[in-house]
Amino acid sequence: MFTHIPGLLRLALPLILSTSTITLMQVVDAYVLSLHSSEAVAAMGPSSMAVVLFQGFLFGIASYAGTFVAHNHGRGDVVGIHTSAWLGIQASLASGVIGLAIAWPLGSLFLYVGHEPDVALAERTYFWICMAGSLFPVLCSALGGWLAGTGRASTVTWVTMTSFVVNAVLDWGLVLGTWGLPRLGIAGAALGTVGAQAVAAGLYLILFAVEGGLGNRLARAFHWSRFRHFLKLAMPMGLRISIELMAWTFFLLAVGRIGTVELAASSIGFRINGLAFFPAMGLAQAAGILAAQARGAGRDADILPIAWQSLAVCEAWLIVMALMFATASAPLVGIFAGHTPETDQIIQTGAVVMKFIAAYCLFDAPNIVFGGVLAAVGDTRWVARAFFVSTCAYLVLLGLADLLLPNLYVEWTLSTLYILATAILWTLRIQSGVWRTTQVLREKRAE
Repeated sequence: MFTHIPGLLRLALPLILSTSTITLMQVVDAYVLSLHSSEAVAAMGPSSMAVVLFQGFLFGIASYAGTFVAHNHGRGDVVGIHTSAWLGIQASLASGVIGLAIAWPLGSLFLYVGHEPDVALAERTYFWICMAGSLFPVLCSALGGWLAGTGRASTVTWVTMTSFVVNAVLDWGLVLGTWGLPRLGIAGAALGTVGAQAVAAGLYLILFAVEGGLGNRLARAFHWSRFRHFLKLAMPMGLRISIELMAWTFFLLAVGRIGTVELAASSIGFRINGLAFFPAMGLAQAAGILAAQARGAGRDADILPIAWQSLAVCEAWLIVMALMFATASAPLVGIFAGHTPETDQIIQTGAVVMKFIAAYCLFDAPNIVFGGVLAAVGDTRWVARAFFVSTCAYLVLLGLADLLLPNLYVEWTLSTLYILATAILWTLRIQSGVWRTTQVLREKRAE
């Protein structure tokens, strides 16, 4: 009955460690910044969310190369694996140029969203630096997908853990000015993040070169028709990520208009939620890889069982985390609340926020798992359209709440209902079987 769970867990555990390490990076950032100032903690939430919002589109495109890799791996096509990885690399190079171009104009918008001046300046600084270094995380997503798509998720974990150590060292030195380094505050956190991502990208390139991928002229040759087909499937995935992140970015901006305490508490809540979300994302990545490999090998009958068994594992994990968030909310928030005059208020407000996060954890599993499986089998355009419609409805309601009744309880309730609605959408879609008509690879399976 649960025949796919052993294979899922073998693949998922390294990916869970990898995504959890990403969470720990964010936790370290939040903790070190809490030792610097409460304004920096408040600014970290919307600015980092905005970075991921714009990088997320680029990230989603490049990382989709891993889906092509997994399909080719299922077919046993070695040349196709390298060719797919190069699609991600080519998308990453374009992403680096785009990131540099939009960093300055978009970062300046933080000065006009109504946040307190010190917070707005800190938000702008963090955004500028991270967006200018967009090449590195996007390249990591492309080559990390190459390794994971071929079943080598443990290597992704080691690279990620190395970048975590680099990030922690740079954070401590550049945020707080230790070891003779300048005290740069939130700019130091951004530089630490970009530096760690650059190290990880360099390690991935070395691994790809050792395997012969960089020197494979046939694979690295640019063909517009091939790249256009890749973009046709990958761009909706990038849009899906950006649409979702846009919703949460505007949510944090709306909360910030209520007050800095509410913004700091919500930012901390999102950081803590990463303890549940990123391991669940590791499970979803594993489920997507298994589904893509099954599709590449012509085993479509295995895809629904993979999806539902992955959902069962993910739901069990999120229930455990929801119980922890609900019963230990104040102590968890207190870890990141710092030592400022607003600390007690942040902890009290954060405890309320964590109750909402515990509630939506209970039904977030279909969003995470089914969304990953649908993308893996090529149903990206429907996913993007559905997310666009549901997010527009959510943002309209959020805007009305911000205008007519700006209140933490109202805005977090709307967000929780938004997650529930999208979970229902993905469940109905995957059970319908319409995704069976989609196709990722154009070339026929080799006999």
